Amino acid sequence: MTRVCYDRAGLLLRMEGHAQAGPEGQDLVCAALSMLMMALERRMQERAEAALPVISRGPGSFMLRCAPAPDAERLCRESFDTIAAGLAVLAENRPEYVAFTMENGETDEEEYA
Repeated sequence: MTRVCYDRAGLLLRMEGHAQAGPEGQDLVCAALSMLMMALERRMQERAEAALPVISRGPGSFMLRCAPAPDAERLCRESFDTIAAGLAVLAENRPEYVAFTMENGETDEEEYA
């Protein structure tokens, strides 16, 4: 089981565990999880000077946190929210392999208008 936690207020996304939805190297759930996290990592690294990403990864774990400059906060939040939405959909469709939780999930609808 892979556990994913998104702290929206803190711009922190953590993933721990193994999906175990298939043999190693053939686990499509693991591949989907990994690609979503790597896409966010790439996006934040492209904006590293403004996003100030902190990335930690190891076997069965991945953590990405950003402390963006004020002018980059919206971009970071939108990127994190988009990836979190994909992770939530994956958890909804494969709950036996992925658990997704969100902390501090308040949203300001005008923020994205």
